Amino acid sequence: MKHLFILLLLSISIGSYAQQNQAAKDLNLTEINQKQIIDSLSKELEEFYIRPNSIAAITKKLNENCKKGSYKNISKPKEFASKLSTDLIDVSKDLHFSVRYDPEWTATKKNNSLESQKKLKAEELAAAKKRNFGFQQARILEGNIGYLEFDYFEDPAIASETAVSVMQFLNNTDALIIDLRKNNGGAMEMGQFLSSYFYSDKELPLYKYYYYEKNRKKVEREMWLLPSVPGKRMEDIDIYILTSEITFSAAEWMSYSLQNLKRVTIVGEKTAGGAHPIDRKVLPNGFSVNIPVGEVKDPITNTDFEGKGVVPDVFCKSEEAVNTAHILALQKLSSKNKDSLNNLDWFIPIIKNRQKATHIDTSILKSYEGKFGKSELKYENDNLYYKWNNIASFLLTPIDQDLFLLNGIDDFRIKVILDKNGVTGIKRIYQNGDERVYEKE
Repeated sequence: MKHLFILLLLSISIGSYAQQNQAAKDLNLTEINQKQIIDSLSKELEEFYIRPNSIAAITKKLNENCKKGSYKNISKPKEFASKLSTDLIDVSKDLHFSVRYDPEWTATKKNNSLESQKKLKAEELAAAKKRNFGFQQARILEGNIGYLEFDYFEDPAIASETAVSVMQFLNNTDALIIDLRKNNGGAMEMGQFLSSYFYSDKELPLYKYYYYEKNRKKVEREMWLLPSVPGKRMEDIDIYILTSEITFSAAEWMSYSLQNLKRVTIVGEKTAGGAHPIDRKVLPNGFSVNIPVGEVKDPITNTDFEGKGVVPDVFCKSEEAVNTAHILALQKLSSKNKDSLNNLDWFIPIIKNRQKATHIDTSILKSYEGKFGKSELKYENDNLYYKWNNIASFLLTPIDQDLFLLNGIDDFRIKVILDKNGVTGIKRIYQNGDERVYEKE
């Protein structure tokens, strides 16, 4: 149940915009108001909810709660919205349900004038810009591995320029990690847009789906790879998608689709299991509800992951997923490029140490002190330092009991040479495989 509440909060943020100060004070809810909201919600379910056989049970539950006084002492609108959301999810087991109190949004939707719609879109755009359209990080990890983190899927109609700039920044990498661990979904069109960068000259369906419009009109659609996207494609590199227990909705669909197409390796935890597209409907008294109005099926499996989640190819804890995927990417690239001058295995100890830092006892660090030609190892301030020719001093970070990184130097490392009598020398180990030994004086 804990995760249900977390996901409820996440789903509320899908398609949301930054609320302005409300012109009117919050409504002091009465039982009459509550009944009006529940009755209206029931009508919206009858017209749009994708599981008609479940509508009676949902409506019955809400009305029973109302009659027995479950909502009687709730006068604050947001508290009532939260309670209704919880009850909807409890009965339906569909994590996409959420009730919201936002009188400004509902007033604008009811008005439906051109001016009010422009205002609403401007506010949504401003809010999306503040979140950088969901894109949080784009960087290059050790070994030329790209890393992209984004926390929701914005509509490419307003976010494509940012998405393109991110993909262009990453398009010279040798592998790509896409971090969806905190992603709560949004517009599936963004998944379609990004997925199209991972293929060239391919015609493939990504999703097939249907949804209900007014008067329960059923509309069927398909989403395919786009024939054209701006800039360079990344069809030849390995893709890794990171997931967690709160990866949700459109983020799950992008993962599931590309997994079934054998295009990605998913690393992390099983996802939340919310597969249904939603639409936001206006309710009385400033309330609205997100209702699952359609179903999506994968063209390959002809199934979805509703209530089950997307299963990773490589299981690990969410917090370990970046390093796990990074090591997998380096190992695979290394196996493909045995003759390469760039020794990718060089980076793996760094990443393993990042995941679980090496600890060396103080007594051992002190025993490494000594002079080695123009070099010296010196223990100071609880750390071991490498000093060269009395000119420069570098902090040493252990990545094994006898192997150290130098702070600020990437092209070689220091290995302490030991025998049964103790330290006999140090060795500079270079990324290209060269070694230089310096005996202890």
